[in-house]
Amino acid sequence: MRSGVLRVGERCIELDTDGFLRDADDWSPDVARAMAARDGIELGEDHWWLIRFVREHHRDYDNPPLMRVVVAAWRQERGDGSSRDLYRLFPDGPVRQACLYGGLPRPDWCI
Repeated sequence: MRSGVLRVGERCIELDTDGFLRDADDWSPDVARAMAARDGIELGEDHWWLIRFVREHHRDYDNPPLMRVVVAAWRQERGDGSSRDLYRLFPDGPVRQACLYGGLPRPDWCI
């Protein structure tokens, strides 16, 4: 369980029982980095691409993208690639973890 409070500088950020932000307004890149570091992940350029993509999709459609949408965008951006590449970034589920670190709610379709 990852619920509780995450300290980011002087701020205390409340998390739900799955580790997602209780208040989306608490999100910032620093919060994302702290959440990822807690999980042993250092966010690089490709991680940030996925987080931005998922945040923008959520903003535009009020839902996170399906994995096939992410893979298609990844291929268009990179010229090649597969879901395997995305799972290397976020092994616990690329869309789920991008939502987690992107300050979005847990996807409804995510078990």
